[in-house]
Amino acid sequence: MEFKDIQNTWQQQSEQTNIPDFTPTQQKLQKIRKEQRITQFILGITGIVLIAFFFYISAYKFSGTLLGMSLLIGVIIIRVWIEVKSRQTLRKINVLLSLEDFKAQLISYYENRKKLAFTTIPILLIVYNIGVGIMMYYFYQYISRGFFYYIVISYAVSFVVLFYFIRKQVLQELKTLKSLQEA
Repeated sequence: MEFKDIQNTWQQQSEQTNIPDFTPTQQKLQKIRKEQRITQFILGITGIVLIAFFFYISAYKFSGTLLGMSLLIGVIIIRVWIEVKSRQTLRKINVLLSLEDFKAQLISYYENRKKLAFTTIPILLIVYNIGVGIMMYYFYQYISRGFFYYIVISYAVSFVVLFYFIRKQVLQELKTLKSLQEA
């Protein structure tokens, strides 16, 4: 074999070898990470507001308000911790692995998110609502009826909106998991 033959064979092999384009995958992961940062930011702000309110109303002085506010703040802290851990897991996914290994890691990530969505998150929502219920009892006793009803209506509206966004996110993650498992 002459050098030209070796060169032609090499060029044909390099033309046949397609390097997969990881750009769409990287963009998808960046979008997921951005959404997680937004969720963490919103939860963080909520936590800060609850902690400030805790001290503003001196909730630590009364056992009922202490319990109610502790439930609210505890749920937010757990939720932030879940999102941080989830983000760390997502960050560990290596886009440069073989397609099958990468896909397996993504499937594992979304299956864990699915478990959270159907077990942990509903429990946290129930505990949060218990905390709100406890606080509503004290609000009813110590604030004007008009302001109390404003708080109740505001909470109901914000809970419905929050539930809608959580549901939308879970459905999107389930759709992604299903498409990964079928591919």
